[in-house]
Amino acid sequence: MIDRLPHRGRWALLDRVVQAGPTEVVTEATFTPDAVQGHFPGDPVVPGALLLEAVAQTLLVLSEGLGIAGRPRLAGFDRVRFLAPVVPPATVRVELVLRGRSGAALQGDARVLLDDVVVATARVTGTVG
Repeated sequence: MIDRLPHRGRWALLDRVVQAGPTEVVTEATFTPDAVQGHFPGDPVVPGALLLEAVAQTLLVLSEGLGIAGRPRLAGFDRVRFLAPVVPPATVRVELVLRGRSGAALQGDARVLLDDVVVATARVTGTVG
């Protein structure tokens, strides 16, 4: 499923799909020190924007599972909370639950976890078409 996403190179953040159903998807993303080079030198931390990108890519996995095809567009994030830093090397788990759907527009609630501890939460909205 991940190989069907449009992201390539360093922007293909997801390592694998752990679980995929019609209303919930769980993915994993690994961040290495090289991926965050220059972001707080000497005290590296994964940028929140990269965690949100992993959430957005997880929403795309959900759209694939629902059979929605086309060009993806991120519409926005709401209720974003960063609760703890993610220090590389680290593998995070993204859990996304479908909140609503209107045609090709999807909205989901996401939790990003590191070692079973929630490090970020967000509501994500995107469209495909």
